[in-house]
Amino acid sequence: MGLTIGNNVNISTQVVIWTLHHDYNSPDFAQAGSPVIIEDYVWLCSRAIILPGVTIGEGAVVAAGAVVTKNVEPYTVVGGVPAKYIAKRNTNLNYDLGNAIIPII
Repeated sequence: MGLTIGNNVNISTQVVIWTLHHDYNSPDFAQAGSPVIIEDYVWLCSRAIILPGVTIGEGAVVAAGAVVTKNVEPYTVVGGVPAKYIAKRNTNLNYDLGNAIIPII
């Protein structure tokens, strides 16, 4: 499958991104999956799980421990199991993580 990660993305500790899994209805336990796309300025908080075929929109935040089963709209905050809308995020983002030393959070 595939994984695309944009610019200035913060992937915190123990995040899991799946692009491939098994079809539980398949008689031979066949593989199934789809690419995951993580756009610019996304923050994936600790222990978030992203399932196959999901796009995380620009500037979105996935809260700690969330399980993302569907696409996340740009500049939204989602959390829970399954992840649901919590809030909007500021759209005026211009930080550059390229040279930053960021604490593990």
